[in-house]
Formats: sequence, C-alpha cells, structure tokens
Amino acid sequence: MKNTGILLCFVLLSLTYSCESGVFGQREDSWQLQTESVRFWYDVKSPIEKYFLPYVLEEVSGLSYKSPSSILAVDDEKGKIFEYDLAQRDIINTIKFYHSADFEGVEFVGKRIFALRSDGDIFEINYSEMDSAEPEKYENALSIANDTEGLGYDPKSNRLLIACKEKGEIGKKEVKGKAIYGFDLNSKKLDKKPILTISEKQLKRFWKENGADTDKNHFNFKPSAIAFHPIQEVYYILSSSGKLLIVVDRDEQILATYPLSSKVLYQPEGLCFSPKGDMYISSEGDGGRGYILKYEMIKK
Repeated sequence: MKNTGILLCFVLLSLTYSCESGVFGQREDSWQLQTESVRFWYDVKSPIEKYFLPYVLEEVSGLSYKSPSSILAVDDEKGKIFEYDLAQRDIINTIKFYHSADFEGVEFVGKRIFALRSDGDIFEINYSEMDSAEPEKYENALSIANDTEGLGYDPKSNRLLIACKEKGEIGKKEVKGKAIYGFDLNSKKLDKKPILTISEKQLKRFWKENGADTDKNHFNFKPSAIAFHPIQEVYYILSSSGKLLIVVDRDEQILATYPLSSKVLYQPEGLCFSPKGDMYISSEGDGGRGYILKYEMIKK
C-alpha cells in the first residue's frame, strides 16, 4: 500500500449532541483516522438530525436517497419499498413488489428502483405511487453463501455495487477478503470479477502503518451497506459487525476509518448520500423503532 503523504488525523469525539430524540451517549475514547487524500469527513458521534421510523420499518436494512424531501427504505422481511418523507417524518408511499423475503438493499436510479435479496438476486421496479408493482428479476452467479447485504450505485460506470457480507468467491476462484461486485445496468449482467476486495489484513496493515491503536472488535468486518460518495467519488462501506465505516478508493486503497458507537447506532444497516454530501445511516431499533441519522459533510 502506498504510504507517502499520509496525514494522521486523530480526533477526540467526546461531545454530547442533543436533538429531538434526546442526548446520545458518547464514548470519550473514540478515534478516527484519515489520510490526506480525504477532502471531507463526518463527525459520526454527532448527527445533526434523527428520524424515528414507523414500527413497520423496525428492521430497516437498506436506504437510498430519492429527493431532497424523501428517502427510500426496505425492510429485510418484506417485499416492499417504503418512501419516507423527511419533513413529514412519515411514510408517504409503499410499493409491494414481492412476497416476504430477505431483502437487504435498495437503490433509486432515474425512475427505477432496484432491490437486493440476500442471495444476490436483483429486482427492478418502476417507481410508482401505486401500491404494487410487478418486478423484473435478475438472477446471477451470487448465492446465499455470499450473503449479499449492501447495494449502492456508481453513476460513473452505471453499475450497481453489491457488497458481500460473507463468502467473497463465485465458484472455485479464491477471493481474499470481503468482495464488492458490479452489476452493469446497461447489460443487466454481473461481472464475476470483484471490482474491489477489502480484507482484515488490509485493515490491520492500514492501522499499523499509520501508528493507530485499535482492538480486536474493529477487525470484525462484514459489509452491511455500501454507497458511492457523490463529490469525492470514493466508496463508503459500512459494517454493522464490528461497528466500522471505511472509505476506499477505486484502487482498493483505504483512505479513512470511522469506528461507530453502538450507543449512537445500535445496528447500522443502511447508508446513502445526498447530492451535496449529507450522509444518512439507518439502524434497527434496540427492541423498538428503527431510525435514520443525518450527518453533515465537513470540509477539511
């Protein structure tokens, strides 16, 4: 890994932030690490807004930005897409497209919605205010062994990004680390070669080379969400296991790591960005309502 020009940026995040939901518990020993290649960052301990979701989205598993006023969400036990209005703080549209199944990701592209099932299958739905829609299903070489949990979209290559939580391999070819695959929206085909892989070894080397201390929990990296940053054009990959958010470029170079506090994000599962760089992370509730946190992009 290239290590020239690395700038360590350790930030003590011991502030307490109060918003509609009350005061978030904070850990004073949190840290984050960024290289000088990172032009923007996020204070992951201090969201600027918290949106409680209706109980029907208690197990929200995927997010996608739709418009300045709304976000799309999917629940991991229902074949439904929910449109959540950020101003009204309520669901304004529900589209049933399939029977109950393990859906883990959703992405809005143009006027189309794509949903990801945990076995890698992609479902395409035309956006509508009707309460149901007939999907187009795309099967591919991924399987339940890969446990696909993250879905994003890269507009530069016009392909969906599919993050595997478990096995990275397709077939017998070995993949070292967690794999991200590309699904081309022109051909509607999956590229069987990962567009990038991230391993625990890479993460450990990144921290070691830059003199960062960590503990074993940060090595439990299993992607649960992925999103393409609209301004810096890098990948943000979220791992609910291990509570970690990492930033990776197209050359598989790790640019930043953000440990996440379970007191702020109990079980983070969904991730998306607004065109101006605001970051939204959804979390399942701790026996209660799911919620979405909004983070403001901060320029270095």
